[in-house]
Amino acid sequence: MEFDQFNELSDGRFDESISFRDVLEKYLIHAKWFVLSIILFGVLAFFKLRYEVPQYKVNATILIKSKEKGNSFADLSDFEDLGLFGSGGDNSLENEMQILKSRSLMTKVVNELKLNIRYFIEESPYNKEQFLKSPITLHIKSDSSTINSIGTNLQILIHSNKKFQFIGFDEIPIGNYEFGKDFNANLGNELRIDNRLVNIELNENFHKDLIGKKMFISVKPVTSLVYNYLEQVIIEPVDERLSKVLTLSLNETEIERGIALINNLIEQYNADGINDKNEIAQATTDFLDLRIELISTELTAIEGTAEQFKSRKGMVDVNAGANIFLQSSSVNESELIAANMQQTMANYMLEELRKNDNTKPLPGNIGLSDLSAVALVGEFNTLVLQRNRILKSSSAINPIIINIDSQLAILKNNLISSLNNLNSSLQIQINALSKQSGRISSRIASIPKNEREFKDIVRQQETKNALYLFLLQKREESILSNAVSVDKAKVIDGAYSNGNKVSPKKMTTYLGSIILGMLIPFLVLYVKDLLDTKVHDENDIKQLKIPFIGDIPLTSSKNDLYISDNDNSNIAEAFRYIRTNINYMLDKKTFGKIIFITSTQSGEGKTFTAINLATSLAISGKKTLLLGMDLRAPKINKYLDLEDILGVTNFIKNKSLNVNSITETHTNFENLHLINSGDIPPNPVELLMSKRVDEIFEEVKNSYEYIIVDTAPVGMVTDTIQISKYADLSIYVIKANFLDKRMLHIPDKLHKENKLPNMSILINGSDHSKGAYGYGYGYGNKKKKPWYKL
Repeated sequence: MEFDQFNELSDGRFDESISFRDVLEKYLIHAKWFVLSIILFGVLAFFKLRYEVPQYKVNATILIKSKEKGNSFADLSDFEDLGLFGSGGDNSLENEMQILKSRSLMTKVVNELKLNIRYFIEESPYNKEQFLKSPITLHIKSDSSTINSIGTNLQILIHSNKKFQFIGFDEIPIGNYEFGKDFNANLGNELRIDNRLVNIELNENFHKDLIGKKMFISVKPVTSLVYNYLEQVIIEPVDERLSKVLTLSLNETEIERGIALINNLIEQYNADGINDKNEIAQATTDFLDLRIELISTELTAIEGTAEQFKSRKGMVDVNAGANIFLQSSSVNESELIAANMQQTMANYMLEELRKNDNTKPLPGNIGLSDLSAVALVGEFNTLVLQRNRILKSSSAINPIIINIDSQLAILKNNLISSLNNLNSSLQIQINALSKQSGRISSRIASIPKNEREFKDIVRQQETKNALYLFLLQKREESILSNAVSVDKAKVIDGAYSNGNKVSPKKMTTYLGSIILGMLIPFLVLYVKDLLDTKVHDENDIKQLKIPFIGDIPLTSSKNDLYISDNDNSNIAEAFRYIRTNINYMLDKKTFGKIIFITSTQSGEGKTFTAINLATSLAISGKKTLLLGMDLRAPKINKYLDLEDILGVTNFIKNKSLNVNSITETHTNFENLHLINSGDIPPNPVELLMSKRVDEIFEEVKNSYEYIIVDTAPVGMVTDTIQISKYADLSIYVIKANFLDKRMLHIPDKLHKENKLPNMSILINGSDHSKGAYGYGYGYGNKKKKPWYKL
């Protein structure tokens, strides 16, 4: 009863309270590996901090200027940023960020600053880069495609201010050359170059202290360098919802190079915006020049017609007489001229729009009176410029390009519709004014026919002349408005660095080394534990719900084969503990307590357990019999170093033998008797079914208090099941670090089917040094471990 209560407690609350401690101790026993790993990663962190080139952060802040507003409709864009009248700022800011990170702009920056060629002076602990301070300049004279693909490392040894030794990419000296003169060189890309490809010049940074020193030249492919910087440069808005202020940041090993790169990127961006503006201005100027030329031709023709009319009719001053009758219609004529001029401009714009394939901007401001049409032209030009800039570093399948093409198509249709509507309304206005003019003409019927004909000629002449002057005015306005170049981005803070290192960080590096030093051994141990399928201790068998009778510590000493009197070893203490627990699982009868010892397979220590358990019981004063019933592979004689004697097999076959004739007394323990298994038979199962087996158990039950039976492994043969009916207690031995957990279904099935009576489990070979608690045995005869094994 007491033993059952102990199992209930160990299966319940007690295990839950120590589960975390068990897990912790499982790793703490490997503390030395954690310490060694932390030390190793700490040393690596030290060398990383010692030799890694530090990086610094460079920042700049710019303001993307708003679009120029030329009419009241464009002023609504101020409300779009607040989410009113549109999409809340559209995606113009995202487009500008894409332009800033375009490959074309970065290529210009790399080529202008020559970032693909880096110079170093040999120093300790690492070579010092000479950005903007290099005493030499390398020139590679070849086509741009070749330069963009070159990647190599060169060296020169400065002999004087005139000569140097050139060392190739393979670190083999090639020869001595003079500064400023061309020479042949192989740059390591299997490209043999002509005698004007490579030239190294001295510049104003050269000084005499450099004589005798070695310089390293690193040449990187422009294309790969551009992509590298595009990944490193970070562009983000200060406020993603409202602000048009962008921050540009970059981590660089040289502060001066990072500052130069960011500043030049902003300069290239502004230059690109000015080029776009000039492109619109040139398109507008070309359009106006073409129209002025056409109007000039038409005006010359009309003036010639007027001259011929006067000559043919013999008229000197037609206007002197006509002005008297035309005063009442002057206002009507002015409106008719203005309407005709607007209709002509609308037709010009429609003609230009139909020729446009959405890749060129339209004339910006040619004097249309319809403000909505002017606003649509402005939006169309803005989208065309955005599309052309993005195409420089992208392709036509870019989602942004597809979106812009869709918007352009919609704007073009809207603009055509608006111009057609304007044309229709102007035509209605012209017709109305013409009718009004006709009515006025009927009232001045007294005007001669010649004057009316001349009036038509003069009206055409005035219309063309007004249109000619209007186009000239617009051309001048276009030239003057684009004469001043304004940057797209206002620099709020130029590129700068506070000089603090962003990499490597000492505290972060050491903290990371500690984390890695702890994580790597943990992962190794965790994976090892994850892949481990062996039974190790009591925790691995709890799911079986079979009483746990005790465990035997691991031993490698032959002296621990069986215990002796006054033995204080761990093995002796373990068997004393098991001996105590046996009393809780057996009846209170005095004689005939039969205990079976079995296992899943051979090699798990069942014979070792049977011998030592029997010895422990005999030492305690109990009359004990060790009975060998493993007829297939008997090992008792081998372990006890006994000669072959008669045993169970001989008793079953020879009916003349009795139990006493096969019983031997142990030489060292008077309370311990032995019955060996005897000769190995060919048919052990049939022998165990003999009635002679009943005679053995019936006779020994009345003579001995404890009968310890060493049986065959149940996972391999059925011998033990054949005789299990005689057992009062079955001890199932499981060897730690030996039996696979997947074999635990065998004892579980035997227990559920009650094929082994009063079954309990004993673990053999537990390694208590790996965190197991044990049961308090082992207080004496402990061997002191060396310090490195603690």
